[in-house]
Amino acid sequence: MTSAQRRPVDRAGYPPPALTAAVLALFAVVLAVCAVVAIGETTARAFTSYTPVEATVVDERTEEALVADRRGSNRVPFRVVSVELPDGIRAEMHSDDLVVGATATVYRGDSGAVFETPPARPTVLEWALCAAIVAAAVVLAVFSVRCMLALRAPA
Repeated sequence: MTSAQRRPVDRAGYPPPALTAAVLALFAVVLAVCAVVAIGETTARAFTSYTPVEATVVDERTEEALVADRRGSNRVPFRVVSVELPDGIRAEMHSDDLVVGATATVYRGDSGAVFETPPARPTVLEWALCAAIVAAAVVLAVFSVRCMLALRAPA
């Protein structure tokens, strides 16, 4: 077969080229949506500011969460405290150190979420993951378009 001759469209044991193009396009769209979500969340975390606020711990309770490791999954208890902010709003956060009745400095985010310590900013690895998802979506889209163009080309 010379380079000028095209491979036949029907190949035994392979899915039809139209199906291949459609699946690649679907995966490209799913990855693009994942990329938008990942970039949005990472950008929001990067630009959120946290204001230190004096709060009073008013209540505590224990909740359980399902935690998985290589040996299986277990329910693990963790401590949740309720704090009252100066403007009268109550918020809940995880803390092992704060005691009921104590006044503590907590960090309030732009969204109203309260933390014992300010959350870490996104790392280079998280930004690289966002870029990798975008690159994968672009590569799949290019392959999908190439498959579709091969279907439209005359034999």
